[in-house]
Amino acid sequence: MVAAGLTPKAVYDGTDTDLDQYLCHICEFAFAMQECIKRINKHSFNNFQLRIGINHGSLVAGVIGATKPQYDIWGNTVNVASRMESTGKVGKIQITEESCLLLEPYGFRFEESHFVQVKGKGTM
Repeated sequence: MVAAGLTPKAVYDGTDTDLDQYLCHICEFAFAMQECIKRINKHSFNNFQLRIGINHGSLVAGVIGATKPQYDIWGNTVNVASRMESTGKVGKIQITEESCLLLEPYGFRFEESHFVQVKGKGTM
């Protein structure tokens, strides 16, 4: 799980003009992960495969655990990104329609995917 653009604001109020750039960075990171896995497979004679899901929005982050503290993130944004990954195709990056609309002006190209049933969200 990856998150970018975390700010100390308790609630996102729509004034962060860098939100689109954070989303662009996440997508560039996803492309880099795909290239990296290709190199690993080539040099290790493996066939590792990735499915990547991307969403944007607010979330909660924090450290949990008294004996073995771990940093984690929670929220609807995280859950939807997870569903994008789990319902996606191997070797592809699946993003929400809302994220797609934010990324199109930056030159990212998309191909329309199938609709998926997302637990607690319906058809996306």
